[in-house]
Amino acid sequence: MEENTIAVIGGGNMGSAIIGGIIAQGNNPADILLIEPLIPVREKLEHDFNISTSEKIQSSIKNCSVMIIAVKPGVVKEILKNLSPFLAKDHLLISIAAGISIAYIEKQFTKDVSVVRSMPNIAARVGKAAVALCRNNIVSKAQLETAHTIMKCIGTVIEVDEKQMDAVTGLSGSGPAFIFHMIEALAEGGVLMGIPREKALELAVLTAHGSASYLKELKMHPALAKEFVTTPGGTTIEGLLTLEEGGFKSLVMNAVKSASEKSRVIGLKLNE
Repeated sequence: MEENTIAVIGGGNMGSAIIGGIIAQGNNPADILLIEPLIPVREKLEHDFNISTSEKIQSSIKNCSVMIIAVKPGVVKEILKNLSPFLAKDHLLISIAAGISIAYIEKQFTKDVSVVRSMPNIAARVGKAAVALCRNNIVSKAQLETAHTIMKCIGTVIEVDEKQMDAVTGLSGSGPAFIFHMIEALAEGGVLMGIPREKALELAVLTAHGSASYLKELKMHPALAKEFVTTPGGTTIEGLLTLEEGGFKSLVMNAVKSASEKSRVIGLKLNE
């Protein structure tokens, strides 16, 4: 990559995770330009990653072939306005701003723009994000491959239709909080039954991590995997009965549904 080929606009949690992921994959820090108005954030990332930074969008950004919008949804319109004079058709615009549709982004410009919309989750901070991705018809095959390459730096990429992005937000966007809640409950159960709190939490985290790795590496459906743990008349089936009596599966399904519907409502407001 040539110098400053990727501009990251916004140095918050997700922007810094993307920068860290790109560099961790062996790319040159000189490839990255960070646009961030907050001096402490800008200085910290400049120090941590040895990257170029700028307080605001200026003409130098036109040299970047990829521009990643990693800001809060409420300031996206202003960012796009400031980008407009420097944006050309061969530029790739990747937005990770929650709820902002491709159509909304396109409306802010008087020219065709190659737009990829992406939804990573919090696990981007450790390179294990579930990253959903969709694009408009202007995006070339090479640009799509570039988007995949960049987002793979923070996790695993799955392409979806844009109409599914609200459901993605409810599942993989909000999902980590649901899993954290489950891990906390497992640990509390261990404490209830006499395991010291620190050890109970460690066991719960290891159990969740190992179980997810088991499914991923063996490519096994969870219903089938569950059978291998469930001995007839044993402890696990007794615990599963309690979960079923409490409506555990329907609660989780409805949590995803509620989060997805909230995402849709927020998106409608943002895209007005």
